[in-house]
Amino acid sequence: MTDASPPAPPEGAPAYVVDPLERQPANRLREIAAWAADLADYKATTGPDRAHQEQFRRLVEAAGYSTDPTDYEGVPDRAYISIKEPQDGYEYAYWQWRSEPDVDAPDMNQAIGSLDES
Repeated sequence: MTDASPPAPPEGAPAYVVDPLERQPANRLREIAAWAADLADYKATTGPDRAHQEQFRRLVEAAGYSTDPTDYEGVPDRAYISIKEPQDGYEYAYWQWRSEPDVDAPDMNQAIGSLDES
C-alpha cells in the first residue's frame, strides 16, 4: 500500500478490537487475519450459523441438487452453501470457501443452481 495513511477499519468495528490491532506489526496482522478467516469459516458451519446451513441444505435438496460438496468438481468438503437473491424473487445457490488459509487468497465459489421453480 503506497498511501501514507492506514486503511480505515470496517464501519462499526469496536475500538477494543481495532486499537490493539493497529499496534501490531504486519506479519502478526497477517497471522491474525488468516486465523480470523478460519474462524469465520468455522462459525459459518457451526453454532447459530449451522441452523442457516441446515435451512440452505433443505432448500438446495428440495430444488433437486446434491448437498454434498464432494459431488461437485473442484469443491472442497469444507465449502458451505450461500444463497443469493440477485433480483427480487429469484434465488440462486452457491458453494463458497476460502481458497487458502492466507487472508490474501481469494474467496472461491461455484454455482449449485437456481432455487426457483421453472
